[in-house]
Amino acid sequence: MTEGQYHEPSKEFVTLPGTLQLDAEELSKQIDRILKATNPNVGGTHGEHKEHYFSHKKDERCFKPIPTMDQTAFHLVVNGNAIGANDTEAIKQQAEHAARVKALTLAEEAEKNPELVEQEGVSTKILKNQFNFTDRASQTFNNPLRHRDVITEPPPIVPFSSNATQWDIFDAYREEEAQQKAALGKKTKSSRDDKKRDELVSSENTEDILNSQQMLLSLKIMERMVNQNSCHDITDDYKYWDDMGDPFKPDSGTLLPLWKFTADVARKKTVTSICWNPKYNDLFAVGYGSYEFLKQGTGVILCWSLKNWSYPEYSFTTESGVMCIDFHQQHASLLACGLYDGTVMVFDVRQNSNKPIYMSTVKTGKHMDPVWQVYWAKEETGKNLSFYSVSSDGRVTQWILSKNELQYNDVAELKITEGLGADREDLDASLAGLSGGTCFDFQVRACFY
Repeated sequence: MTEGQYHEPSKEFVTLPGTLQLDAEELSKQIDRILKATNPNVGGTHGEHKEHYFSHKKDERCFKPIPTMDQTAFHLVVNGNAIGANDTEAIKQQAEHAARVKALTLAEEAEKNPELVEQEGVSTKILKNQFNFTDRASQTFNNPLRHRDVITEPPPIVPFSSNATQWDIFDAYREEEAQQKAALGKKTKSSRDDKKRDELVSSENTEDILNSQQMLLSLKIMERMVNQNSCHDITDDYKYWDDMGDPFKPDSGTLLPLWKFTADVARKKTVTSICWNPKYNDLFAVGYGSYEFLKQGTGVILCWSLKNWSYPEYSFTTESGVMCIDFHQQHASLLACGLYDGTVMVFDVRQNSNKPIYMSTVKTGKHMDPVWQVYWAKEETGKNLSFYSVSSDGRVTQWILSKNELQYNDVAELKITEGLGADREDLDASLAGLSGGTCFDFQVRACFY
C-alpha cells in the first residue's frame, strides 16, 4: 500500500470470560415465549393480575382497594428523525442531494477542461475551500519621482517716493471708513432680507400644528363639550328647572346651587367684585383681594365661563388686592379695575399678556386710598374712551385713555362741611377736609357724564 492511503479499521469479535458457550444444536433450538400486557410488578402468581393495593379513607375509617393499576411499563423511549421513503420531504431531500452531486461532478470536469466554462457556463466556485481560500496578490514597481525646477526673471522694480501730510492721511482714513460702512450696510440688509425670506418659507412649510390657534380653539371646544357631558344634569337644571312649590310660597323663593368656580391661584383670597360681560352672556369676571389692612397681598382677576367651570378662560395678577372691576359696554374686551393701593388699571382680555395696557401711577394722579368702584363712561364720537373711579381719599376722578398714557381729571371732591362730632375719627376727617367715597352712580337716560 502506498503511503498516506486510507485504511479501513479491522473488526475483531471478543468473547468475555464467563460467557455461556452454546453448541450448534442448542443454537438451532427454537424457544417460544408469549408476551402478555400484564405488569409483572403488580403482583400475583403465574403472571395473573391480583389487586392488593389499598387506600385508607379517614371519613369511613377503612381501607379500600385501588380499582385500576397501570399495566404498561416503558423501558426505553427514543425520539427518532427517520421519515418514509415515499414521503414528500424524503423525495425533496433526494432531489437536492442528486442536484448537488451533479453540480460537483460538472465543476470537477470544468476544472480539467476550461472550454466547458466558456461554452456551457459551468461554475467552479463550489470547488473552492472556504476555510483556506486566499486571494492572489501581486506587487508592481513604484513610479519614479520626478522633480522640476524653473528659474524665471524677477519682476521689475520701480522706485516711488511721495510726501503725505496729516490731512492726506486723515482724508484717506475717512474715505476707507465710509467704504467699509457702506459695504457692511449692504451685507446686513441682504442678510436680513435672506433671513426674513427663510423665516417666511419655513413658517409656511413647517407650521407647528400643535401650537396653532386652530388647535387651541379645537381643544377649548372639546374641553367644554366634555365638561357639559360630564355634568349635563347641572346644565339642564340651569335651563329648565322649575320649582313646583313656588305658587305656594309667595313670600319666599328657592335658591338652587349650580356651579362652583375654584382656582388654585385664588386660594385664601376674598371675592371683592363680580361683573358680567355685556356681549358674551356666559362670561363674567371675578376680582379677588382682601378687605383687611394687615392681610394685604397680590390680587387676581379671573374670567370664568358657564360653558367651562373647571378652569378660567383668562387670568390676570396684580401687585395689590382687586377691589372693583367693570366691563366696557361697547368694547367688551376692555376691563377696568381698581386696587387696594389706589391704582386703576385697564386690561384687554384679547391679549395673552398679564401686563395692563393702561395703569395709573403717582405722577398721573393715582388715588391714595383703596378704589371702591369704577364705571365706564358712554363712548362719544370723536373722543377718547374714559371711565370714572371713586376712592376713600374723597376724589371722584375721570380717567381718559389717551394714546400713550392714562390722563386724569378730578370731577368732584367729597368735602366735609357739617355734622362733625367730637370723636377722634371726625376730628381726623375734618383735618383732612375730604370724606371717603365707596360708591357712585350716573343717570343713564340724561347722559350727564
